Amino acid sequence: MTIAPVLIVSLWSCYPKGWPPQRPGYAIHDFAYDAGPYLVRTAPGRMAVVCAHSLASPPTVQWWVRPSKTSTTAPDYHETSAQMHGELWVAELQDLPPDHEVRYAISSELGLLGPFTFRSDRSRSAPFRFAALGDTRSGHQVHRNLIEQLAREDIDFFINSGDLVEFGGDHDQWIQFFNIEAPLISKRPLFASVGNHDNSQRLYFRRFFLRGSHGPNHRYLTQDWGDLRIILLDSEIEIRPGSAQHVFLEKALREGVQQNMLLIISLHYPPYSSGEHGSNPEVRAVLAPLAKKYGVELILAGHDHNYERTHLMDGTTYIVAASGGAPIRRVIPNDFTAEFRTEPHYILFDVSDHRLIGRALNLQGEVFDDFIIEPNPPRAEN
Repeated sequence: MTIAPVLIVSLWSCYPKGWPPQRPGYAIHDFAYDAGPYLVRTAPGRMAVVCAHSLASPPTVQWWVRPSKTSTTAPDYHETSAQMHGELWVAELQDLPPDHEVRYAISSELGLLGPFTFRSDRSRSAPFRFAALGDTRSGHQVHRNLIEQLAREDIDFFINSGDLVEFGGDHDQWIQFFNIEAPLISKRPLFASVGNHDNSQRLYFRRFFLRGSHGPNHRYLTQDWGDLRIILLDSEIEIRPGSAQHVFLEKALREGVQQNMLLIISLHYPPYSSGEHGSNPEVRAVLAPLAKKYGVELILAGHDHNYERTHLMDGTTYIVAASGGAPIRRVIPNDFTAEFRTEPHYILFDVSDHRLIGRALNLQGEVFDDFIIEPNPPRAEN
């Protein structure tokens, strides 16, 4: 009988005195929306707080930037009303500074939920950590366990290389996906590549991740974070030279080199894989020359439900990280295989001193692979 009051006092103590404004009947609740709140980074310095629910009036996001420990300036408090985008309520927070923590709560007729804390970016040269996993699909308990474990890690964001759900045209599966991800995605943005199971003419992947907010194309984009440029590709559509996606990719790589950024490409189909599906020769024929030319440090893929890291291939490391819930499959290692594993896992990456320090962990939190990816200099074309 005493648990609820103690919890409420603890949560309310996270707010400044007298803020956020309280209204009659409001109280702190657990996750109450059909989906969300979850974060979508729409641009540098911008983060959207998204939720799905039938509400009589728009929810309001109350937020503030936490000042540094040495600051003597009181934080500015903001309220942003959500706008309706299809079935989604979206409140976009703008002018968010790098390196600082941002706190938010969301209030509606359902009550007050939060506060949650996130970062929107890092300054150049600032160290940070992120995570990667893939193929969450239909193994909901495995997916849930991985997310709960990741929620305890000090990461800025996480990457999913595709096949978030089993059937991309099933609305309820997307709702279930976001409910499982709630402990993490309410506090950390997800950078997702579309997988073959995510595709549907109903376009749920694009809708839920607000891909129309990123610019004219909905299927591939870049996310820059500190010294890192992440290029999210769609391996379900044309990527060969002459295609719009290839033009986009080469431009993103060229600009990344000009800005001296570490380069990561995330997509679903693996250029190198020893799993059941194996290497995708069409994707490799496109990405391998570009990775060599522009000095891509890492290519993350999914599709084969296992873990596999290659030796350096012309300076690039290729990793399949795709045991986030989909059925585990066997691996028959190749000459290019440096390490492999057949169990649920995720990878932590520390970005520090302009290199990537990686650790692959299983559900027990045990590190089964660790490695360092050094900067990969661009190579002139022959």
